[in-house]
Amino acid sequence: MRFALLLPMLFAFLLCLGCSPSGIPEPAEENAASTVQSEYPDQIGSLAVYYTGGPQQGRPPDGEFEPGTRVKVLHNAGSYSMVRSADGIEAYVSTAAIQPAGGTAPLNR
Repeated sequence: MRFALLLPMLFAFLLCLGCSPSGIPEPAEENAASTVQSEYPDQIGSLAVYYTGGPQQGRPPDGEFEPGTRVKVLHNAGSYSMVRSADGIEAYVSTAAIQPAGGTAPLNR
């Protein structure tokens, strides 16, 4: 009985050994990384809360962007900017938290 349960698990494990971590072939992974870098030229420099309904702070934030999150600035609204993250979140974040990817200086737009 135990062998019957272990055999499918062993087969699945062996199948996964030959796969890349994301399941995407390596050249495609490189192309995907290149696309993210070109489409999302900025990043979040430090932990930053975001608001999806507008830059208001009278309510709790809708979430947080981790440092290094790749973003594209859609609209600068002064102290807040509307961004789209590489994983599809569109939200307002403090403009001071945005920096060019690979850089350390805040974004000046």
